[in-house]
Amino acid sequence: MKRLTVLVFLLLFYLSAQSFAHKISTFVDVEDGNVSIVSYFSDGTPAKNAKITVYDATGKVVLTGKTNREGEFDFSLKKPGSYRAVVLAELGHRATVDFAVGGTGIEGGAEKQKSVGRKGNVNQNRASADEETIRQVLREELCPIHRELLKLEGKENSISYKDVIGGLGWIAGIFGAFMFGYCFRGRNRGNAP
Repeated sequence: MKRLTVLVFLLLFYLSAQSFAHKISTFVDVEDGNVSIVSYFSDGTPAKNAKITVYDATGKVVLTGKTNREGEFDFSLKKPGSYRAVVLAELGHRATVDFAVGGTGIEGGAEKQKSVGRKGNVNQNRASADEETIRQVLREELCPIHRELLKLEGKENSISYKDVIGGLGWIAGIFGAFMFGYCFRGRNRGNAP
Protein backbone atom coordinates (compact mmCIF):
# COMPACT_ATOMS: atom_id res chain seq x y z
CA MET A 1 0.00 0.00 0.00
CA LYS A 2 2.77 2.44 0.93
CA ARG A 3 4.70 1.61 -2.23
CA LEU A 4 1.64 2.24 -4.37
CA THR A 5 0.97 5.58 -2.67
CA VAL A 6 4.58 6.69 -3.10
CA LEU A 7 4.56 5.58 -6.73
CA VAL A 8 1.37 7.51 -7.47
CA PHE A 9 2.70 10.67 -5.78
CA LEU A 10 5.96 10.41 -7.74
CA LEU A 11 3.95 10.03 -10.94
CA LEU A 12 1.83 13.08 -10.06
CA PHE A 13 4.98 15.11 -9.30
CA TYR A 14 6.54 14.11 -12.62
CA LEU A 15 3.39 15.00 -14.55
CA SER A 16 3.03 18.36 -12.81
CA ALA A 17 6.67 19.21 -13.53
CA GLN A 18 6.12 18.35 -17.20
CA SER A 19 2.99 20.49 -17.36
CA PHE A 20 4.91 23.62 -16.32
CA ALA A 21 7.52 23.18 -19.05
CA HIS A 22 7.57 25.80 -21.80
CA LYS A 23 6.15 24.65 -25.08
CA ILE A 24 7.41 26.56 -28.10
CA SER A 25 5.01 27.54 -30.88
CA THR A 26 6.22 28.58 -34.31
CA PHE A 27 4.18 30.23 -37.05
CA VAL A 28 5.19 30.84 -40.66
CA ASP A 29 3.85 33.40 -43.10
CA VAL A 30 4.91 33.11 -46.76
CA GLU A 31 4.20 35.73 -49.39
CA ASP A 32 5.91 35.89 -52.79
CA GLY A 33 9.04 34.09 -51.57
CA ASN A 34 9.33 36.29 -48.45
CA VAL A 35 9.14 34.12 -45.36
CA SER A 36 8.43 35.38 -41.85
CA ILE A 37 8.82 33.03 -38.86
CA VAL A 38 7.55 33.98 -35.40
CA SER A 39 8.27 31.81 -32.32
CA TYR A 40 6.75 32.06 -28.84
CA PHE A 41 6.85 30.10 -25.62
CA SER A 42 3.55 28.89 -24.16
CA ASP A 43 3.42 31.82 -21.73
CA GLY A 44 3.53 34.32 -24.63
CA THR A 45 7.15 35.42 -24.30
CA PRO A 46 9.06 35.55 -27.59
CA ALA A 47 11.74 32.94 -28.26
CA LYS A 48 14.72 35.34 -28.35
CA ASN A 49 17.95 34.32 -30.09
CA ALA A 50 16.52 30.94 -31.04
CA LYS A 51 18.52 29.14 -33.73
CA ILE A 52 16.56 28.52 -36.94
CA THR A 53 17.60 26.02 -39.58
CA VAL A 54 15.68 25.78 -42.86
CA TYR A 55 15.82 22.54 -44.86
CA ASP A 56 14.58 21.85 -48.38
CA ALA A 57 12.55 18.79 -49.40
CA THR A 58 15.71 16.65 -49.76
CA GLY A 59 16.91 17.50 -46.22
CA LYS A 60 19.67 19.85 -47.37
CA VAL A 61 20.27 22.92 -45.18
CA VAL A 62 19.16 26.00 -47.11
CA LEU A 63 19.95 28.65 -44.48
CA THR A 64 20.42 29.23 -40.78
CA GLY A 65 19.83 32.24 -38.56
CA LYS A 66 18.58 33.49 -35.22
CA THR A 67 15.38 35.16 -34.09
CA ASN A 68 15.41 38.76 -32.90
CA ARG A 69 14.14 40.16 -29.58
CA GLU A 70 10.52 39.68 -30.69
CA GLY A 71 11.09 36.04 -31.71
CA GLU A 72 10.93 36.93 -35.41
CA PHE A 73 13.12 35.84 -38.32
CA ASP A 74 12.59 37.04 -41.90
CA PHE A 75 14.24 35.77 -45.07
CA SER A 76 13.61 35.23 -48.77
CA LEU A 77 13.56 32.01 -50.77
CA LYS A 78 13.61 32.32 -54.56
CA LYS A 79 13.28 28.62 -55.39
CA PRO A 80 9.70 27.26 -55.17
CA GLY A 81 9.24 24.06 -53.20
CA SER A 82 8.56 22.49 -49.81
CA TYR A 83 10.67 23.48 -46.83
CA ARG A 84 10.97 22.67 -43.13
CA ALA A 85 12.07 25.13 -40.44
CA VAL A 86 13.45 23.83 -37.14
CA VAL A 87 13.56 26.27 -34.23
CA LEU A 88 15.89 25.47 -31.31
CA ALA A 89 15.33 27.73 -28.29
CA GLU A 90 16.92 27.83 -24.86
CA LEU A 91 16.93 24.75 -22.63
CA GLY A 92 16.45 22.41 -25.61
CA HIS A 93 12.97 23.56 -26.61
CA ARG A 94 12.33 22.62 -30.22
CA ALA A 95 9.61 23.29 -32.78
CA THR A 96 9.32 22.12 -36.38
CA VAL A 97 7.08 23.67 -39.01
CA ASP A 98 6.63 22.78 -42.69
CA PHE A 99 5.81 25.37 -45.33
CA ALA A 100 5.81 25.79 -49.10
CA VAL A 101 7.09 28.55 -51.30
CA GLY A 102 5.37 28.81 -54.67
CA GLY A 103 6.10 30.84 -57.79
CA THR A 104 4.33 34.18 -58.11
CA GLY A 105 3.54 33.80 -61.79
CA ILE A 106 4.57 37.43 -62.48
CA GLU A 107 7.79 36.47 -64.28
CA GLY A 108 5.99 33.91 -66.45
CA GLY A 109 3.29 36.42 -67.37
CA ALA A 110 5.86 39.07 -68.33
CA GLU A 111 7.68 36.68 -70.66
CA LYS A 112 4.49 35.77 -72.54
CA GLN A 113 3.56 39.37 -73.38
CA LYS A 114 3.74 40.23 -77.05
CA SER A 115 5.15 43.56 -78.12
CA VAL A 116 2.57 45.59 -79.98
CA GLY A 117 4.83 48.36 -81.11
CA ARG A 118 6.90 50.85 -79.20
CA LYS A 119 4.06 52.80 -77.56
CA GLY A 120 2.15 49.67 -76.43
CA ASN A 121 5.32 48.09 -75.03
CA VAL A 122 6.13 51.20 -72.95
CA ASN A 123 2.60 51.25 -71.51
CA GLN A 124 2.82 47.56 -70.60
CA ASN A 125 6.17 48.09 -68.86
CA ARG A 126 4.74 51.04 -66.94
CA ALA A 127 1.69 49.02 -65.92
CA SER A 128 3.81 46.11 -64.66
CA ALA A 129 6.14 48.53 -62.81
CA ASP A 130 3.14 50.27 -61.23
CA GLU A 131 1.68 46.90 -60.28
CA GLU A 132 4.97 45.85 -58.65
CA THR A 133 5.14 49.17 -56.76
CA ILE A 134 1.60 48.67 -55.50
CA ARG A 135 2.44 45.12 -54.41
CA GLN A 136 5.51 46.36 -52.53
CA VAL A 137 3.57 49.12 -50.78
CA LEU A 138 0.81 46.68 -49.81
CA ARG A 139 3.38 44.23 -48.48
CA GLU A 140 4.96 46.93 -46.32
CA GLU A 141 1.59 48.13 -45.03
CA LEU A 142 0.24 44.65 -44.31
CA CYS A 143 3.40 43.31 -42.66
CA PRO A 144 2.52 44.68 -39.17
CA ILE A 145 -0.99 43.23 -39.50
CA HIS A 146 0.44 39.81 -40.43
CA ARG A 147 2.74 39.92 -37.43
CA GLU A 148 -0.10 40.85 -35.07
CA LEU A 149 -2.27 38.04 -36.45
CA LEU A 150 0.58 35.58 -35.93
CA LYS A 151 0.99 36.80 -32.34
CA LEU A 152 -2.75 36.46 -31.68
CA GLU A 153 -2.73 32.95 -33.14
CA GLY A 154 0.23 32.08 -30.93
CA LYS A 155 -1.54 33.35 -27.82
CA GLU A 156 -4.70 31.47 -28.76
CA ASN A 157 -2.80 28.19 -29.15
CA SER A 158 -0.77 28.58 -25.97
CA ILE A 159 -1.43 26.66 -22.77
CA SER A 160 -2.63 28.84 -19.90
CA TYR A 161 -2.19 28.28 -16.19
CA LYS A 162 -5.92 27.55 -15.98
CA ASP A 163 -5.36 24.62 -18.32
CA VAL A 164 -2.48 23.33 -16.18
CA ILE A 165 -4.44 23.65 -12.93
CA GLY A 166 -7.46 21.99 -14.57
CA GLY A 167 -5.24 19.11 -15.72
CA LEU A 168 -3.81 18.70 -12.24
CA GLY A 169 -7.38 18.68 -10.88
CA TRP A 170 -8.28 15.85 -13.24
CA ILE A 171 -5.19 13.90 -12.16
CA ALA A 172 -6.02 14.41 -8.48
CA GLY A 173 -9.65 13.38 -9.10
CA ILE A 174 -8.65 10.19 -10.92
CA PHE A 175 -6.13 9.41 -8.18
CA GLY A 176 -8.81 9.99 -5.50
CA ALA A 177 -11.28 7.70 -7.30
CA PHE A 178 -8.60 5.02 -7.64
CA MET A 179 -7.67 5.23 -3.95
CA PHE A 180 -11.35 5.17 -2.93
CA GLY A 181 -11.85 1.98 -4.94
CA TYR A 182 -8.65 0.45 -3.61
CA CYS A 183 -9.56 1.19 0.03
CA PHE A 184 -13.16 0.10 -0.43
CA ARG A 185 -12.02 -3.19 -1.94
CA GLY A 186 -9.54 -3.72 0.95
CA ARG A 187 -12.24 -3.01 3.54
CA ASN A 188 -14.62 -5.51 1.95
CA ARG A 189 -11.92 -8.22 2.00
CA GLY A 190 -11.44 -7.77 5.73
CA ASN A 191 -15.21 -8.19 6.37
CA ALA A 192 -15.51 -11.38 4.30
CA PRO A 193 -16.06 -14.59 6.34
